[in-house]
Amino acid sequence: MYKQRRQQVLANMQPYSMAIICSGIAPYKIGDEKYPFCVDRNFYYLTGIDRENMTLLLVKTPNGTQEALFIERFDEWLAKWVGARMLPKEATEISGVHDVNYVEDLEGRVGSLLNYYGCEDFVVYGDFAKQEMNTDDTVAVKFVNKLKQQYPWLVVKNINKTLTDLRLKKDETEVEQLKKAISVTNEAILNMMRHVKEGMNEAEVEAHFDFVLKKEQCGHAFNSIVAAGKNATILHYGQNNTVIGENELVLTDLGAAYKHYHADITRTFPANGKFTERQKEIYEIVLGGNKHIIEYAKVGMTLRELNNELIRYYEEKLPATGLLKDGKTIRDYYFHGVSHMLGLETHDVQYADYRLEEGNVFTVEPGLYIEEENIGIRIEDDVLMTKDGCINLSSEIIKEVADIEAFMSQYE
Repeated sequence: MYKQRRQQVLANMQPYSMAIICSGIAPYKIGDEKYPFCVDRNFYYLTGIDRENMTLLLVKTPNGTQEALFIERFDEWLAKWVGARMLPKEATEISGVHDVNYVEDLEGRVGSLLNYYGCEDFVVYGDFAKQEMNTDDTVAVKFVNKLKQQYPWLVVKNINKTLTDLRLKKDETEVEQLKKAISVTNEAILNMMRHVKEGMNEAEVEAHFDFVLKKEQCGHAFNSIVAAGKNATILHYGQNNTVIGENELVLTDLGAAYKHYHADITRTFPANGKFTERQKEIYEIVLGGNKHIIEYAKVGMTLRELNNELIRYYEEKLPATGLLKDGKTIRDYYFHGVSHMLGLETHDVQYADYRLEEGNVFTVEPGLYIEEENIGIRIEDDVLMTKDGCINLSSEIIKEVADIEAFMSQYE
């Protein structure tokens, strides 16, 4: 699988060229303590390796293609303190790259290739998340800038678009890994719903989610949002430290990460297990919007068009709620987009006005936020685009009012 992905990248490279893709390095937090390492997703996509200070080198010439991996050398002393570094054999078993070297040999290898071919139109591709090299400060940028000083004639190009194009369309393995992340998220959400009570702190509810992720050996896709009452009207609320009041809804926006593939699910439920009539009225509108957009989305549409359709739906449904008075508009109660791409990142790679294709995975997350009534509701699912429309990958996570109330009634 990783070999096939690398071949697709090589097919998009110029005849005399090389691509340099780095795994990244965790920065220091303070003293000798580092922040947790977060692998560069493009490096991981092409190798399956989750280790820092590694580089993938892809070379294309009229004589053929080459792929080489540069890893840290095994250090027996460091192994006693922080664990053993990956051995060449292990790197090959994971990635399928047989030409494995050490990081200190990378400059020499690149220099030898440039000196051998020596043509002024030789292209070096870097993986730059930002389009201009001088606005990025990654390991890849620093390395390519150093090469430019040594070889001023080098042509430098960005290979990020090629990688984005590949990552936008998920293969079967990626979809299965996303399904696993969603399945664990489902179990964790149910665990929250079993234990939530009025008078409980939001942090306690979050702890029941965290327990399941730890048990299933999954990470967090992003910092969880557990927001009760008025807190749920704050889009990116993150304090998770307020006591849940009487008759309050709890909005939970969270997800498990499995092999770096992210679930992103939002469910809203009553802390006491029973919706009030007003909460139910608003909830059903949001749920209807969620279902409508999942049904409406088709190949060739943009995410902007999906959002415009949701606004049209709200314009039809909200007048009956009494909200659109005194100059209030839809945007007073709904102020974000309905969708974003999903995959190796929660807000995965995408382009402005990108038209949906088969294999895209994205979210559908309508919401309504009524601060004056302490009601914030969002319902988010993860869907896969096919030629016939969307498949809801998170359909097993309950969201109907009757299902939520029936489930929670078992744990009163």
